[in-house]
Order: sequence, then C-alpha cells, then structure tokens
Amino acid sequence: MEGNYEVYFGGQPAGKVQVLRQGLYYRFICRCQLTGDVICRLWVYCGDKHENLGVVVPTGDGFGLDTKIPAKRLGEGELRFTLGPKHEQAGTFVPIYPEEPFAYIERLKDAFLVRKNGQVGVMIADMKK
Repeated sequence: MEGNYEVYFGGQPAGKVQVLRQGLYYRFICRCQLTGDVICRLWVYCGDKHENLGVVVPTGDGFGLDTKIPAKRLGEGELRFTLGPKHEQAGTFVPIYPEEPFAYIERLKDAFLVRKNGQVGVMIADMKK
C-alpha cells in the first residue's frame, strides 16, 4: 500500500498522495492543485471501505493535507483517492423553483445554497426523505 497515488477531482487528476506505513498507522501526504472556489475533502477508498481524511488547506502554491489513520480502518487492497466538495454528503438536496412556494422554509437555518446538475437548490442537513 505504500507509494505515490494520483488524486482525482471530478474525474480529472488534481495531484498526488504519498502513503507511508508508520507502525500501526498510515500517513497520507497530499499535494494538489485546486482553484480554491470550493472547500474540498480528501477521501481514500480501499475495497468496500472508505475514509474521510480531512479538508485540504492552502499550502505554498497549492493545497495539501498531512494526516494519519489507523491501518486497521482501511484493511488490505488497492487504494484510490478523490477530492470532493466539503458539503457533498451533508444532507438532502431540495431544488428551488421561483414560481413555486418553498415547503422547507423552517429548515433554512440548517441549510446552504448549492447548484447540483445545473439546478439551484439547498442542501438541508440531516433531513429524512
């Protein structure tokens, strides 16, 4: 599992992740090029397991992250790395239509504005469908 891996953002290569084994832990050192328009999280996938490694932060001429997790949380297998918007899995997407009343007005304090597949809406945290 140790080595250098590509990290992808939206299906496109965005940087590299170096993986080092340190005792019972894996250390992940990520360096990537992003626009900075969106706060992104780094995710690692190994078989049927995945872990949120954290938010990449500005470092020098790009973005990066340096973190460790226990090796037992990933298991064995091929590693894959992706970057995704920080709020990507935060809740339920509710589209906004200007000509219709908004049924979730009382939930706006727990929401934020997003654009998903060209549709403007809000992402409401912890909402059950």
